[in-house]
Amino acid sequence: MRRGGRGRSGIVKLVVDANTIVGGLLFEGNEARLLELGRLGVCELFTNENVRGEVRDVLARPHIGLSEEETRAALVLVDRWVTVLSDPPPNLISAVRGRVPDQGDLPVLAGFEHSGCDHLVTGDRRLRERIPRTITTRAALTLVLADIG
Repeated sequence: MRRGGRGRSGIVKLVVDANTIVGGLLFEGNEARLLELGRLGVCELFTNENVRGEVRDVLARPHIGLSEEETRAALVLVDRWVTVLSDPPPNLISAVRGRVPDQGDLPVLAGFEHSGCDHLVTGDRRLRERIPRTITTRAALTLVLADIG
């Protein structure tokens, strides 16, 4: 994967985490707007296999209320709107160990840093406080819309 800078098209490249994707699929609001901008090609959205698996697992939880068919359909949308990258190799995950309190965030952080994307978009305040270039969905929308305005 190419490292650093904007995509070939010059538009903002964003790594989105599971909470951003799930929120965008299930609710109206900033996360849904960001997924829509990705669908329209206004920005480039990326995630990795680990995060996609987490999204799948969350959508399949009984309290979410989606049928198996609805869960599959939602994942098809994710695959269309978000580029799913391979998981980072173990050595990159080991290299970020200790930088975040939740070990489940290691593949997200390592994947983001390896991706060359402009920002990591997350609702997780702990990640935003510790990791440079990690922003809220609202901040991502502001950035993307300013870029096209």
